[in-house]
Amino acid sequence: MSASTFDSRPPPWGFRMHPALWTLGGVLGVLLCLVLLLNFLGANALRGPIARYASHRLGRTIHIEGNLKLHLFSFTPGLAAERVTADNPSWAGGGHAAEIGRFAGSVKLLPLFAGRTIVPDLEFDDAHVLWVRDAQGRSNWASSDSSGGTKLPAIRHLVVRNGHLTIDDRVRHMRFDGTIASNEQAGAHGGSFQLSGFGTLNGNRFSAEAHGGALIHVDIDRPYHFAADVRSGATHVAVDGQLARPFHLGQVSATASFEGPSLRDLYDLTGIAFPSTPAYRVSGHIVRDGAHYRLTDIDGKVGGSDLHGTLDVDASQTPMFVQAALTSKRLRFVDLGPLIGAHRSAEASKATQVKAGAKAGASAAKVDVLPDAPLDVTRVRQMNADVRYDAGSIESRDFPLRDLHTHVVLKDGVLTLDPLTFDFVRGKLAGMLRIDARNDVPVTDVDARLSDIHLEQFFKGNPPAVEGLLVARAKLHGSGNTVRKAAATANGAVSFVVPSGGLRQSFAELTGIDLVNGLGLMLSGDKSQTGVRCGVLQFSARGGVLSAQRFTIDTDPVLIEGQGRIDLKDERLALQISGHPKKFRIGRLRAPITIDGTLGHPDIGLKASAALGQGGVATALAVLNPIAALLAFVDPGLAKDANCSALVQSAANGPAPVKAKKSSKS
Repeated sequence: MSASTFDSRPPPWGFRMHPALWTLGGVLGVLLCLVLLLNFLGANALRGPIARYASHRLGRTIHIEGNLKLHLFSFTPGLAAERVTADNPSWAGGGHAAEIGRFAGSVKLLPLFAGRTIVPDLEFDDAHVLWVRDAQGRSNWASSDSSGGTKLPAIRHLVVRNGHLTIDDRVRHMRFDGTIASNEQAGAHGGSFQLSGFGTLNGNRFSAEAHGGALIHVDIDRPYHFAADVRSGATHVAVDGQLARPFHLGQVSATASFEGPSLRDLYDLTGIAFPSTPAYRVSGHIVRDGAHYRLTDIDGKVGGSDLHGTLDVDASQTPMFVQAALTSKRLRFVDLGPLIGAHRSAEASKATQVKAGAKAGASAAKVDVLPDAPLDVTRVRQMNADVRYDAGSIESRDFPLRDLHTHVVLKDGVLTLDPLTFDFVRGKLAGMLRIDARNDVPVTDVDARLSDIHLEQFFKGNPPAVEGLLVARAKLHGSGNTVRKAAATANGAVSFVVPSGGLRQSFAELTGIDLVNGLGLMLSGDKSQTGVRCGVLQFSARGGVLSAQRFTIDTDPVLIEGQGRIDLKDERLALQISGHPKKFRIGRLRAPITIDGTLGHPDIGLKASAALGQGGVATALAVLNPIAALLAFVDPGLAKDANCSALVQSAANGPAPVKAKKSSKS
């Protein structure tokens, strides 16, 4: 019998084995070997392979140092491991990014074949997690997903016992240290799930609680309702909303309310550098779509001012980008104080008064006018922004303001307000403010203009003591992280021009210390006006000191001239004003009026040495003839009209150019 005849015979059992059966047999054989291995060696023999697989999946070294238990031969396989650690990258200083006393979890096997992950049970005991981000933006838990749309598997039961979380974010300068716990109760009415955290956030007491329906009843294809309450120090945030798809944290819609002593404090919770404000309470509707957040229907109050509008945040950019359109129907001017640090300055001044009062009486205290609250340059660098704000009306006790409009742009550490416009009842203040905070010491540039300001709106009386148009401009450059420091280093120029107007005649005469006309008119209650042909005041600023380069106010009866300086660093005044009559005067005291003291409390007086000198002359003449003593108080009135056209033109061509209509009386 040949070999070929033997090979062509069918198997003695009468059929051939299908290849799939061979594969199934191989798998069963492997499983049988695995069962035998686990039976003789125990599950701990797989700690190394499982840890290496987890290390590969998570991109960090994982260690399983305690017992490992496996439950593999089930439609819900699971495992439990003790003393699990995850290492930090070397740049984070080594150590552990996570230490877990005990971890247990399971997964449903059949849904995996349909591409759905369902976790019936997930437990963490004594878990300590450290999240670190360095100044360069590197995170020890970095993820390749930058969409902000974190997706979790469908977890049916979550338990966190004695969890501990530490966050050290050196980009936002944020430090959190606290505990985390979860609790779930199932019942006839659906039960509930609660996640809570307590600790400290940047030194403030922190608490957060979120709760919703029991996870075991969650339908992964229907929205999941939740509520959350967060408190950080005196800041309180309440949220009531829903996840469009449970366990998809990137799709959220909710109503939210925010309240606290200052919007600035929301930075710790949101990373958005809001300005300092009075106490606030606002609400709105927030929608999260991945890394994009939109807050609409903003409604509330900041101090005594209402606030409305929308705010959008794009967290996918680095740094994040914030865009907002905000309005107030009625703005209290005093509510703008904390924006530049005035509120803090007032508190500091009050403390200064108390301290000075204890030493030398409350009257000796210096009241600071320029705000001294520091600008946090690190926060300014953490975001870019484009914000428009409009106030329909302004309530002010000191200024006849009507409305406010500004456009704020923050780009790569440079903050610009352009335009920044205050409309008066009659006239306007418009300008540009630029703060360059790219370095540790910010640099500030100001270009502000007053145009068509009617002086009579600032003075009461009929007729008002002063009338006419005022135009002015300030161009200043300074450095410092507060308004006071920037002013104390300011260089530039300031110009004021009154092209024409009116002044109460008694005031004009008193600038020349006309004891007969000036005091007589004032004591008699005479409110007659005299013309102001022009007024030009020009100051140069060097190192925070404003020095008068030109100080001329030309009235019909008196030519008024001044000199001196204003020291913004010490907030002190040192000005002298002299009036030169244009007509013959008897009873004139040739002593300049002085304006000394501080910006907060100026003192008006006479230059005593000049008055004493004139008195000495009168005494000497009285020796010859008592009537001759009057000659010392006689002024022939030789002052001439100022060249108003030239003065106004010089202001238009100066370092802080001001354009004004030429006076008809020039």
